[in-house]
Amino acid sequence: MAERRRLWEQAAAELFDDTKISNGPPGAQMQTSSSIINQLEKARISELKKWWEMTSLTKYIKSGRVPSCLRILILPTLGDMDQDLLEEWRTQTADCSTKLMGTLITQAKSRMDEQIIKIEQLTKDLEKIVNQQEVSNQLAKMEERIKNKEEEIKSRKAHKFNRDKLDYEHGRT
Repeated sequence: MAERRRLWEQAAAELFDDTKISNGPPGAQMQTSSSIINQLEKARISELKKWWEMTSLTKYIKSGRVPSCLRILILPTLGDMDQDLLEEWRTQTADCSTKLMGTLITQAKSRMDEQIIKIEQLTKDLEKIVNQQEVSNQLAKMEERIKNKEEEIKSRKAHKFNRDKLDYEHGRT
């Protein structure tokens, strides 16, 4: 009985020692590393999405196309509706869409820079975790989920780009 009590008191002294950096009971550190990894995964996926958004919009601009979700479809109600006016009108709305894509690229770049800073901070926080083996296992699983998400994003971007390419080739813009 005395031996168990001594072990308990020793464990309590270690657990509640103010001089040691502790995140609470042994399970709490695991929750903390899980929480940090979840935040890191969200930030990395957000960065990935922003990068692909910027890249695909840049590709649209270089190819002289506008994604279907950003096409401006308005027609003039004043003046005669002749072919020359409609062509000029379409040219102007396409230019407007291109400028708006530039604005979206700038905004995505800004958001991506914010995510990069957040990722760096979360990575530093993870390096402070004592149980590196468990963190390594969680990071490996996170990397696999991010890789799968990237493949999903790439597939979706390629599908949309090809759809819009066909729209332009068949005059459906």
